[in-house]
Amino acid sequence: MNFWYVKPLTLVARLLLPLSWLAGLIARRRFRQRHKGHYGVPVLVVGNLTVGGTGKSPAIQALVSCLQERGVRCGIVSRGYGGHSHHYPLLVTTDTDAGQCGDEPKALAQQLGCPVVVDPDRDRAVRYLVKQYPLDAVISDDGLQHYRMGRDLELIMIDGVRGLGNGQMLPAGPLREPADRIPTVQWRVAKGQRPAGLDVDAVLTLNPQWPVNAQGHLLAKNTEIRACAGIGYPQSFYQQLAEQGFRLQATHSPGDHRPVPPDWLADAGLPLVLTEKDAVKLARPWPDHCYVVRLEPELPADLLDSIESALRSA
Repeated sequence: MNFWYVKPLTLVARLLLPLSWLAGLIARRRFRQRHKGHYGVPVLVVGNLTVGGTGKSPAIQALVSCLQERGVRCGIVSRGYGGHSHHYPLLVTTDTDAGQCGDEPKALAQQLGCPVVVDPDRDRAVRYLVKQYPLDAVISDDGLQHYRMGRDLELIMIDGVRGLGNGQMLPAGPLREPADRIPTVQWRVAKGQRPAGLDVDAVLTLNPQWPVNAQGHLLAKNTEIRACAGIGYPQSFYQQLAEQGFRLQATHSPGDHRPVPPDWLADAGLPLVLTEKDAVKLARPWPDHCYVVRLEPELPADLLDSIESALRSA
C-alpha cells in the first residue's frame, strides 16, 4: 500500500479515514482490557505498530544470542505466520517443516538453538514453554496486539526509513494501533537508522553478509543477478544488494511469508539471491544457482544491558 507512506494524505487515505477512526477506538478498548497475568517467568514482547518489515526477527536474533551468552536461559513464542499445523502448541526444531511452523520461527530455531514454540494462542504457547523448560525469560516474536498473552516488558521495532508512514490506522495507514501507544512501552528500536521525527532508544544494525550458496561458494562481485524476497519490506533487500555492488536484472516480491515461485527457483540463467527467511522454506540442498544473504544483527551494548537488567528484576 504505497499511499500509506505518502504525506500529506492521499485521496484514498482520506476516504478510508472513518474506518481508521473506528479501528483506533477498538484498539484502545482492547489495550484497556489487556490480560495482566503472569507466568512465573518474565515475558518480553518484541513487536511493532506498523504492518511488516520492521526487523523484529533480526532484533530477537541479536537479543537472544546476547542474553544466552550472559547466562540468561531464553525461550521464544511466535504465532507462526505462513505455517499450519494440525496440533498446537508446536515445538519447532531444525527438522520442522517451515510449512508447519512458519519461516521466521524455523530460522530463529536454527540460528539460536533455544526452544521455540508456535501457537496462534500465544498465552497457551507461553504456558507450555515455561512448563517444559527451565527458563529465565520468554521472548514473544510479535504479539504486541495479542492481549490474551500477559507481558512484563515491551519493545517496539520501527522501520528507520518509513517510520510510521502517514501516521494513520489501518486501512488508511500502516498502523495497527494509534501512535500514542509508543510511550507505553519500555524500549523503542529503529531498524537501520534513526527515523525522521521519532525519538528512539537505539538502532538495530543488520550487517548483511556476502551471498553464499549451499556449497559455501561466495557470489562474485559485480554479478548480474535476480533477487526474490518474501519479506515485509522487500525493497530494503533489493537496495541492500545494489549497495553491495550487484546488478539486479529482475526482482520478485511474492508477499510476506510466501514461498519462492517454482519458476523463479528453476530458472538457472542468472544467480538467484534470497533472504535467509526465504531459504528456510526450500528443500536442502538448494540449487547451485541460489545464493542466500545471512544477517549478523547487532544491538547496542547499553540497550542490551538495560534489557538484561529489567528481565532479571522482573
